[in-house]
Amino acid sequence: MELGEYIRIIRRRGWIVVLLAFLTAAAGFGFSKTQVPIYEANLRMTVRPARADWGLGQVVGDLLRSLAGDITTHSFLQQVIDREQLDTTTDDLLNGKSVFVKDEAADYTISIVVRDPSEQVAVQMVNAIADLFVEKRRQWNDLQDKRDRIDVEIRDHARYASVYSPNTKINVAAGGVLGALIGTLIAFVMEWLEAGIVRSSEDMDRLGIPALGAIPAESEWRR
Repeated sequence: MELGEYIRIIRRRGWIVVLLAFLTAAAGFGFSKTQVPIYEANLRMTVRPARADWGLGQVVGDLLRSLAGDITTHSFLQQVIDREQLDTTTDDLLNGKSVFVKDEAADYTISIVVRDPSEQVAVQMVNAIADLFVEKRRQWNDLQDKRDRIDVEIRDHARYASVYSPNTKINVAAGGVLGALIGTLIAFVMEWLEAGIVRSSEDMDRLGIPALGAIPAESEWRR
């Protein structure tokens, strides 16, 4: 089809596209508001060798994954739950994917992320996990030679938690785009089904059929 045909279809069927885009965007907004919000709190810890030694630095980089793995164990998290008197279990935290730990060997850091329906609990838990981890590392360091110690420091404690889900803006935008695509498809299908129907001389010109005459509109006939 020529560009003019697309413009004609948009002018005739554009309301379908707009209507469906609006309805699906509204549905996305309504869906977001019915979901229970999940909050995310995070912090980062720095892992430093006791001395600026290349060999010890390499050891720290290699140990980062092991150190991060110590956090995501049932025994460690149970200590956090008992200390903070939290109403949850280690299975909920690990199997429910509420606690996430990631090591960054490039800058010797460990990131901790906690997600929970309660903003206060998310902040409390991520700080408690970091505090207990630092405490255990200090106990370990007390048994080591000062030159071989590995220090762990919390860069900043979490002070607030942000909304992780639902993302209302993304849901609304996705709903609007989906509705617009569906509306466009419906408009072109309707146009294809009515392709052989002649309603005006323009339709005959489009089909390449010469018009011998036209019946005037009712308003013109009365005049």
